Amino acid sequence: MSTAPIRMLYGGAMTEAIASGDLSKMKEAATAAEQHLSEHGDVGTLLQALKIEIARAEAKS
Repeated sequence: MSTAPIRMLYGGAMTEAIASGDLSKMKEAATAAEQHLSEHGDVGTLLQALKIEIARAEAKS
């Protein structure tokens, strides 16, 4: 099975941008996060689904 490469998630970048107070950095981080969401959807929800599938796979082995 082939998988896409893991991409950097933008939580750290957003936190740093907020802490900096730099408007352009905040806007850049927001744009990157919006792009990530449009490409990959709600990562938090997908993570929960992934954990369920991991538990199922572990229970089978």
